[in-house]
Amino acid sequence: MYLDSFDPARVAPAAPLQARRSLSGEFLFISQDDSVGFTAEACIHVLRSANRLLERDSYGWTHLTERELERCEGSLCGPDQTLVLIGGTERAWLPRGTHLRLLRSAIRSARRVCVVGAAVFVPMAAGVLSAKRLAVHPVFQPAVAEAGGGVDLHPGATCHHKALSSATGPAAAMRMMVELVGARDGDFTSTTLARDLGLTDPEETCGTGEHWRFQRMAQGDEVIGQALQIMEDHLEDTLSVAQVAGLLGISPRKLERCFSDRLGRSPLKVYRDLRLDRAYRLLAQTALPLGEVSVACGFSNVTLMKRWFHQKYGQMPQDIRQHAFAGGQSA
Repeated sequence: MYLDSFDPARVAPAAPLQARRSLSGEFLFISQDDSVGFTAEACIHVLRSANRLLERDSYGWTHLTERELERCEGSLCGPDQTLVLIGGTERAWLPRGTHLRLLRSAIRSARRVCVVGAAVFVPMAAGVLSAKRLAVHPVFQPAVAEAGGGVDLHPGATCHHKALSSATGPAAAMRMMVELVGARDGDFTSTTLARDLGLTDPEETCGTGEHWRFQRMAQGDEVIGQALQIMEDHLEDTLSVAQVAGLLGISPRKLERCFSDRLGRSPLKVYRDLRLDRAYRLLAQTALPLGEVSVACGFSNVTLMKRWFHQKYGQMPQDIRQHAFAGGQSA
């Protein structure tokens, strides 16, 4: 296991090779038992959301429980994987026999190891605890302090020390995963991901998922950032490209060029995608009639909204509405 440390507040592109040395996009989750499987699923949800925001399959995963180790042959974890051991918060995870041998081998092979809750005891039991700074759930702190051989109990809910990451429990596990994604794919991605997952307080100007996707693609371009916010603020009363450019104090041609260079598409198409994103959310989350949805999203009529909606999502608006309400609401 390569011993490297990273600062989750650091922006990854500043030192991409160093930041990635102990970070992998392939994850192996092993749960203490079925009772903590939900924590693994929550962590996987973080990775799934990261893939959606990044618009590529940057992260992959496999999930096993300890009892499923008996069916495994050969090495559990390869040197290109991150091993995440998910424990509960009620009893220590102390594997024995074949399970301990398999887990010891996996810990030694993994590029990075993450422990959640009671899983803090697994590398200790295996005799392969390489890092001495850990985030430990309060329930387990006395036992870790007594048996950990000088382990430094980190005061926070998550900790990243050398090639070992730790989280005190289920909620902290999601934050730990967000921090790992941020160390690999940048601070902007982790901030957007945390907002998308509801791990931070909402902000009035945070925008939608589509909004943040374009912000990420813009890579900090101020013109595009301001233009996106103007579009977000005027989804109902749709502005022309010339009007948006006028509010920014630039020419329509410059605005078109900025969007083409950074986003690979025109301001008009980006604006339409933002409006369609809002339409999708209204259809899935409210019972507003289609006519009111189209007006709220700046479309002149329902027919026009249906056409662009189908082109973007491959589904008709009424299909989203029926799915959201299990067929109980009429369009």
